[in-house]
Amino acid sequence: MVIFILAQIFGILGPGATIIATQMKDKKKYLLAYIVAYVLLIANYLLLNAYSGALNTFILLILTLIFSIFENKKFPTWLIILFSLFLLIGSIITYENIYSILPTMGSFMSFAILLTKDMKKIRIYTFILKLLFAIYDFLVMAYTACVLDSIGFISTIIAVYRYDIKTISKQK
Repeated sequence: MVIFILAQIFGILGPGATIIATQMKDKKKYLLAYIVAYVLLIANYLLLNAYSGALNTFILLILTLIFSIFENKKFPTWLIILFSLFLLIGSIITYENIYSILPTMGSFMSFAILLTKDMKKIRIYTFILKLLFAIYDFLVMAYTACVLDSIGFISTIIAVYRYDIKTISKQK
């Protein structure tokens, strides 16, 4: 029971950091918030024996750390291929059922986020990412993470409105 409660605490903190990230205007701060979130989410998933989520999140943590080094440079194609293979192999290794594929799909969304500089696209990808992880979190009993990922989903809708839709309306 203590492990479950501890997992739920990490499940609050990790997605909480992603909600903060979604509201960032610049990508460097966005990446930093996600690095913190990934560490907390890995702990959450490990405590719940949700190994697909933990492994995919670990790969994303490493990828985000490496990507932050290449922030203003072109990300090497060989690294894109390598990390795509890692995500695919990780998905195969941790496959339990059809739902264990959700973190892999979310990870590829995260990868797409890293590869774009356009914050408008990042918010759209984050919208999909939050939906996938909210479903996965519910299924693996990461209930606090599910609630916060759902809030993150709503926060992303707000960010899309604030930065994308509202801005377009003002320009007209």
